[in-house]
Amino acid sequence: MSPSRDPRRTRAYVVLTTLFAALGLLLPATVASADPIPLPTRPPFPTFSPLPSGVPLPPRPPLPVPLPCPPTCVDVPGPDPYDAVVYGDSYTSGEGASHNHTYVTKSDGSEDWTHKSGLAPFAVAWTGLEMGRYPLYWPTLTSDTMLTGFARDRLFFHASSGAWIKHLNEPQMENAGGTVVRNPPQAQDVPTMAKIVYFGLGGNDAGFADLVSTAAEAYLNPATGRFGVFTWQTDQEQAVALEVGRLQSRITPLPGKIVQGLETVRETHPVAEIVVALYPLPVKASGNTGIEEITGHTMDLMYPFATKVNQAIRDGVAQFQASYPNTKVHIFDPNTAGPNGTSVVAGHELGQPDTYFQGLVRRPDVLWSGKIFKSFQESFHPNELGAVAIGKALATFLAAKMPALFPQGPNFDRVTINPQPLAAATPDEIQSVGQWAYTNSSQLCEETDIDSVCRAITPTGIVLSTDLWFDPGKVLPFPVPGEPVPGGSDTGSPGGGGGGGSTWIPADYIPKDPCDIFRPVRYEFYTGVRIQGGPLETPTVIDGLLWAPKKPKCVPGVGLIFE
Repeated sequence: MSPSRDPRRTRAYVVLTTLFAALGLLLPATVASADPIPLPTRPPFPTFSPLPSGVPLPPRPPLPVPLPCPPTCVDVPGPDPYDAVVYGDSYTSGEGASHNHTYVTKSDGSEDWTHKSGLAPFAVAWTGLEMGRYPLYWPTLTSDTMLTGFARDRLFFHASSGAWIKHLNEPQMENAGGTVVRNPPQAQDVPTMAKIVYFGLGGNDAGFADLVSTAAEAYLNPATGRFGVFTWQTDQEQAVALEVGRLQSRITPLPGKIVQGLETVRETHPVAEIVVALYPLPVKASGNTGIEEITGHTMDLMYPFATKVNQAIRDGVAQFQASYPNTKVHIFDPNTAGPNGTSVVAGHELGQPDTYFQGLVRRPDVLWSGKIFKSFQESFHPNELGAVAIGKALATFLAAKMPALFPQGPNFDRVTINPQPLAAATPDEIQSVGQWAYTNSSQLCEETDIDSVCRAITPTGIVLSTDLWFDPGKVLPFPVPGEPVPGGSDTGSPGGGGGGGSTWIPADYIPKDPCDIFRPVRYEFYTGVRIQGGPLETPTVIDGLLWAPKKPKCVPGVGLIFE
């Protein structure tokens, strides 16, 4: 610098350089996290939200320096930019984290059924952590907007409601068997040198949607019940018990699928630290308090399923780490991420006064448009209160695991969030949906497996058989003329009630006499039946306890009926 240079200009230069560095606008000559492949332009700065009365507005930052940084940049200390990528299903996308059914929309303003919420746990966590890196922002979080850039840090949020692990590499369709794409492959168009990858998948592979549909279908019928002296409460408990047993066959291969998913992540992001999310438990181990649409005992039956899914994910992570010990993997468990290892959601389960979870969500306007499953898609997911609580715990977790990126930890004092629960359904909504379900109940199972118990709930009973069970002459090798064919249409056998009988999967049931699969245990009945053949990829064993005042009735040509 020349000795004759104006000292005032020198001071101004130093002040501006310091401010630019605080806002993350200056890069060293070489950017450590620069990506070797072309990437989209980094997003503009988020809009500042009004500050509380009496608090001065921070200065708006100048326009960011284009990347890569030219050689003329001043080499000053400051946080290196980084990219974060989010893969996941509905619990990651923020399904349910909206008090008015509004989410980030498509470009044309229509509803996007990926249901990405700006209050999704990772979106909340990331914003709080970014305030520790760049404390001059004052962002506002809402369910229908998502902040994906602060200074030069970027968030690639690709989670989608309904996603399976396979949708890392395959497009996810809007409806099962359809051709309309809901979400492109999640591992597509992502920065390979991302430093953080959040992985929240596995629940749909295990059959979460089937369990939800089974509970909902059993509830959505006349209050007097459809099985004579039985009520919907008994129907629901029996159906959910059977479905939980059936879904065991999908939990068993889950660890292997988790390994495959993590291998995809590792191949796509070779330097990233991977954070694997477990699912928050929306119910207690026992003694749950029922709500209008789900009995307490039904919740008791759901708890083992949820814990088995989480354990299967842990097992998959352990297998992956054994094969790739140099890849950093962290497990975020919201059920132990509270103070002193407590659950973030404890005391806020379904049935509790200040619950963090949605019950059965009804959207009559969506139902009338023919989108059956979508009308209660938000059910049993964290609401805004729960998603924000989990997100704040996740921020603390990430700061502890990645101190180099987040040395200041999260700062939620500068984040405006106003989480609210979803308003309860009105009596008119309850009545109108109930009336529709009474005449169209079979459609409520449209997104479930062909062999889901949900499809076996009929107006005359829960039918668990085809007539293959009753006629020894039909145990001959398939096909048998006039009888169900393996892999054939999902029509079931005639005579099972409901205008067409059981929709139970056309397959071979062992033992063939349904009376033999029920053994009394005090006042309960234990079931054990093997299902094989038909469209089943592997044989399935149904095990579970049914609570019934008497043994189910075996009706030849119809099936197993609770009455």
